Amino acid sequence: MDPVFVGILVPLAFFGVVAAVLLKHFETRHKERMAMIDKGVNPADFKSATPFRLWQGNVLSNLKWGLLFVFVGIGLLVGLQLENYYRFDEGSVILGSILITGGLALIIFYFIAARKLKDNQVDGQ
Repeated sequence: MDPVFVGILVPLAFFGVVAAVLLKHFETRHKERMAMIDKGVNPADFKSATPFRLWQGNVLSNLKWGLLFVFVGIGLLVGLQLENYYRFDEGSVILGSILITGGLALIIFYFIAARKLKDNQVDGQ
C-alpha cells in the first residue's frame, strides 16, 4: 500500500469508528429513555445511578490517591538522587524507593481513614 494512502486511511478509520461508537451510544440511550417514558418511569430518577460521577467521589478515596501520587513522586525524586549520588547503573534504587514511599502513603492513609471512621461512629451513636 502507498504510505500516503495509509496516512490518510488510518486517521479516517479511527475517527469514523469513534463517531460510530458515539452515535450508537446516544441512539441506545435515547431508546432506553423512550422505553422508560412509555412504561411511565421518570428517566430523571435514574440520573444518580450513572457511572460518570468522577468529580464527586468519596473524600477518603481522593485522599488515598492524592497521598499515593505525592509519595510516589517523592520516591521517584529520592530514587533519582540516590542513583546519581551512589552511581548505580540499574533502576532498582528508583523502583525500590517508589514502592517504599507508595506503601508508606497507603499506611498513612489507613491510619487517617481508621481515625475518621472511628470518629464518625462515635458521633453517630
